[in-house]
Amino acid sequence: MLRQMKSRKRAFTLIELLVVIAIIAILMGLLLPAVQKVRSAAQRLRCANNLKQMGLAIHNYEHTYGRLPPALVNSGRWTGATGAPASKSFYPADGAFYVYNHSGFVYLLPYIEQDNLYKNYDFKTPGANSAPNGTLPAAPVLTAAHPNGQIQATNVPIYLCPADSQDPDVVVDTSGGNTNYYNRVSTARSNYLFSAGSTNDYSDPAANKNANAGAFGHNSKTSITDIYDGTSNTIAIGESIQNKRSSSFGPYWGSGTHTATMAYVPAGQPGYNINADNAVAYGSACTLQIKQKCVYAWQFGSMHTDGANFLYCDGSVKFLTNSLDYTVFTQLNTKAGGEVIVMP
Repeated sequence: MLRQMKSRKRAFTLIELLVVIAIIAILMGLLLPAVQKVRSAAQRLRCANNLKQMGLAIHNYEHTYGRLPPALVNSGRWTGATGAPASKSFYPADGAFYVYNHSGFVYLLPYIEQDNLYKNYDFKTPGANSAPNGTLPAAPVLTAAHPNGQIQATNVPIYLCPADSQDPDVVVDTSGGNTNYYNRVSTARSNYLFSAGSTNDYSDPAANKNANAGAFGHNSKTSITDIYDGTSNTIAIGESIQNKRSSSFGPYWGSGTHTATMAYVPAGQPGYNINADNAVAYGSACTLQIKQKCVYAWQFGSMHTDGANFLYCDGSVKFLTNSLDYTVFTQLNTKAGGEVIVMP
């Protein structure tokens, strides 16, 4: 009778186990950067697609009204707003310069499949009560319970870059009083600003006719034919990170409070270049624990690596790097500067 032999299973030795673990660790070390790279590329592509949709929106708006939308309507921060003539208003038929602080991104809502938000928005009520220079907003003043307040507290996916998810998503300011530059009710953060060149929300509407002004501005009514530099050489909208050197800074897509809707790119001030570090440029420390960057108000930038996405007035989207010469960048942000732009 044959003896039945029992098979013995061979176990891993300690050395073999350590070798397997080491191999797995090496493979993970090689794989994780590749996964992160693919994820970052996908986020950058989705962000570019957001801008392309905004490009279609601004052209549909222009087709409807014969001009591009303004970046901001009737700012309460313009020093000449007190007693300003109706001719300075975006709505001269009102017969006065009422402070409205409407964001230009609200005007794009019907063209980005957000009709319900747009239809409920009341253009006779401000988008923000910020009016530190003495001119009161048109009655009634904005409250969080008002439809405008509820609308601007809504996150609109197209206005958010997937690479930037800094909390809080909705910022509440309860300081009250129209003398506060940053007065706002609950409002959702966003990631894009209109290009205003050397103008901003302090600017007289007449500044939109300056050679160094952008295609969008305070009460701007720019037509395509006003863009003498060419639509393919003029930035329309660019990225901006949510949380900057101060938590009060924009962008806020639905609120026309201070620094919320437009980017400022003044000549000779490279501290406003793409992702330029404000602490380095101006020697001022950040007041927040910001994830990666310390940028200033009105400034273009992103959480992508080495640059940001920009929509041009012809509808194209390009990625511009942080190393772009600032003089060239300022030229790209003017609509009628007459410069000959040479890209590196």
